[in-house]
Formats: sequence, C-alpha cells, structure tokens
Amino acid sequence: MLTGNYPDTRRRHRPFRRKASQTMAAAFVLTASLGFAVTDVASASEVSPASGVHAASSAYLAPSAPPSSRTEPDWQARDWAMACMSCHNASAPVSAGKATLSVLDGRPAAALMDALRSMRDAKRPATLMPQLLKGYREDELQRIAAYFAAQPKPSASSR
Repeated sequence: MLTGNYPDTRRRHRPFRRKASQTMAAAFVLTASLGFAVTDVASASEVSPASGVHAASSAYLAPSAPPSSRTEPDWQARDWAMACMSCHNASAPVSAGKATLSVLDGRPAAALMDALRSMRDAKRPATLMPQLLKGYREDELQRIAAYFAAQPKPSASSR
C-alpha cells in the first residue's frame, strides 16, 4: 500500500461515464417495458382467459384455439413432410424417370398412420423407413399424416 500524497490508482473517478451508462440503461428498460405494454394491449383481445398459476402471470398467453381447429397451416408438419416428399413425390429428383413410391398427398390420415406405425414397429417390410420413423414421436407422425391428408390428391398424370 502506498503512503503519502500519491493518488489511489485502484479507484478511478469517472462520473460522466457512469452517468451515461445509467442513462442508457434506464432508456433501454423504459423502451423495452413500453414495447411489452403495447404488445400486451394489442394481443389482449386474442388471449383467452387463463386460470390457475397462469392467471397470475402477465407473460402467459394461452392459446386461442387448439391446433386442430386453426385455419393456418401447420408449418412444422410441412417441414417434416418435405423429407417424405423427397422420395414420395412423382416430381422428386430421385424419382426422375423411375417408378415412384406411393404418393402421400390426399391419403387419409388414419391409413397413413397405420402404415407408418407398421413400418416403424417392423411389422411391415421396408428398407429405409424404419430408421427414419424412429426419429419422430407419435404426435409428430400424426401431424405429418394430417398434413398429407389435407393436401389435394394429385391428378392421374402426375402419379
């Protein structure tokens, strides 16, 4: 420790920088809280009433409708289905000029689920499908089957 009239070098007095940092932090907090308030007011009409623990939280947004009754497409299921369409689509690059695998568009969801389960559980002969199906949960397979069932059936010329 230094003695005498030497300044203490461990302390640096920077009142301007500290004040600027505090001002910036306050501005950020106020801007963020105003943004959340506007979002809460705008979405208040879309939110169904919450109950229980969720009622105490202003951040909880209950779903307005179950996924099956929404009119918007299931984009995640579509993304999963794209992997299927690389082989099960008449216009897929792997199918060019060859006999294709069965087209999945427009097939009933229940029939697709039966086929998927039987291949996954090795009750139906398949080469690649059992390994691919192991990567999906049951609810994900149901969403994929529902996606294909909702698609229009291809015309006879595209099969």
